Amino acid sequence: MPKQKRTSKNFDTNESPSKKKAIDKESTSEIDNNLTSQIQENLIIKESIEDFLIVVGSYERILYGINGCWVKSDQNDFDKCKPSLRFDPTFIFPAHIGCIKAVAVGSRYLASGSTDEIIKLYDIKKRKEIGSLLQHDGSITTIQFYNKTHMISGSEDGTLCIWRTKDWECLKILKGHKGRVNSVDIHPSGKIALSVSSDKTVRLWNLLTGRKASANKLGREGEMVIWNPSGDHYAILMGQEIEIYNTTDGQVTQKFQLNSRYLCMRYFAHDTLGDLLITGSEDKSVRVYNVKYGDCIATYMGHKSRIKDISIICSIPPTYSTPFSLLTSISSDGMINVWILDEIWSNKEQTPNVIITTPLASYDTKSRLTCVALSQAFND
Repeated sequence: MPKQKRTSKNFDTNESPSKKKAIDKESTSEIDNNLTSQIQENLIIKESIEDFLIVVGSYERILYGINGCWVKSDQNDFDKCKPSLRFDPTFIFPAHIGCIKAVAVGSRYLASGSTDEIIKLYDIKKRKEIGSLLQHDGSITTIQFYNKTHMISGSEDGTLCIWRTKDWECLKILKGHKGRVNSVDIHPSGKIALSVSSDKTVRLWNLLTGRKASANKLGREGEMVIWNPSGDHYAILMGQEIEIYNTTDGQVTQKFQLNSRYLCMRYFAHDTLGDLLITGSEDKSVRVYNVKYGDCIATYMGHKSRIKDISIICSIPPTYSTPFSLLTSISSDGMINVWILDEIWSNKEQTPNVIITTPLASYDTKSRLTCVALSQAFND
């Protein structure tokens, strides 16, 4: 194994341990003014309950933390009254000296990766920076946690690193890709992972041994790869097409095509509908596909720019007895929209491809957003 670079500890979030670069004063001034106005608005809003945290990264090197807060209501019938959600900005600062390309949350830990080749680590509960990981020699392109114990990262240097969260030691460096690593996803079992690269291959890794298990040529560049929740299928995003593969034999079982480029995707397991694939694309829309039948069952059209990333979390508003599945989508014009996925299956007319144009709540960061991650709130 190559010699591991030391982890640099730096608790001052306004300084980087290396490659210091000044943030544009006018940009940060505008963002500060926006944050101040939002905080002033929050002071006059009625009582609410902090429930989950939205973390977004931006081209401007700014990392945002925004609380999703349920406004208390006496209503508890979804058909009569939607729950009310508001946003409460909790932190905002220049986390990197380059564009933030990846964010991920694992329990109390938040990790952000950037073109500055550094992974920054934060303790969400204590609201402080805990260190920087300097192993990669290229822009950080993808980060994912597995439970509370491990994290994996990918880079333009073609490598993947497996980290232990207890002491942030780099346990393994996975080499094999001959180009930029675009995406990595860990199997639900935690024993294997898939990665796609600019070298037009998909590679299967044995995480227990830290070695490549297989490599298959795609013929095209895979931009993103994800397992379904049960781990018996996986999806690979390639421009205007997404292919679903059977894990057992590697055969394509479903295919989705669009006249616009897909930019992001997430799986969602529904009790009766089975696997749903949720995608964001350049045509400013978020689509929900039924993987089994291959049809689009819903389209969200509330953004004015391309969809950069999406994430999902379950939440129970006060006075409600059942959880809601919340979809968060971000676009390159700075907007964050939160949608209630449950609106799709509560559609009494059973209309094919339900069109939804009004989100539950929206927030304008006034930045060019790149990535999003969600976490349950850590209440004091």
